[in-house]
Amino acid sequence: MPVIKVDLMSECTKEQKEKLIFDLTKGTHDLLNIPPEKISVVINELKDDGWGRGGYTRNHTDFANLSRKHSM
Repeated sequence: MPVIKVDLMSECTKEQKEKLIFDLTKGTHDLLNIPPEKISVVINELKDDGWGRGGYTRNHTDFANLSRKHSM
């Protein structure tokens, strides 16, 4: 049955993650009529040095500018 994978690039509280899991499960159940116990949700929390854009990691000091340039 469905496995819903969520990659988060910002920290969330335990309560926010619980609500996200509940809401995704309920939405999937309501839309696809799948029993909730058959729906899995996996949350991957990415740290700033674990993802990037435009060739630069999120923790780079000038990430906002460098990650938006159109050439390397």
